[in-house]
Amino acid sequence: MESKPVSPITAASETPQRQSLPLAIIAGIVAAIVGGIAWAALTLTTEYQIGYMAVAIGFLVGFAVRLGNGTSKTFGYVGAVLALLGCVLGNFFTMVGFYARAEKLDLLSALSAIDLSKVPGAMAAAFNPMDLLFYGIAIYEGYRFSQRRELNR
Repeated sequence: MESKPVSPITAASETPQRQSLPLAIIAGIVAAIVGGIAWAALTLTTEYQIGYMAVAIGFLVGFAVRLGNGTSKTFGYVGAVLALLGCVLGNFFTMVGFYARAEKLDLLSALSAIDLSKVPGAMAAAFNPMDLLFYGIAIYEGYRFSQRRELNR
């Protein structure tokens, strides 16, 4: 029986990739933090909260979690939760930035001066019902883009 030569590209695409949930979680957390910082930087610069930043965070986190090569729904759930975390961090970092600006403090001093027990109340006061739409889209994207599709054979 004669064997056919197999190209490296074909062999790689047919070989199941190793799934790594820890890598997916770490990459997703980094993406959520980076996305939150970008959200805050844009909001502080424009002095306007742009809801599409939540969409961008969902996309960013989803693709970061995808680095774990997961095909199960677990990876999708991780992406969804971390996308929401990125949105919440974006709002939190924005509040810290505005506080630092108002009090003429650097960001680290402002962060250490904030009473963390008052943060949930302040975030609830700043909440807009339209945020639900953008957070929902971010969660959906975090879920959807976090999973690799299995190839049908």
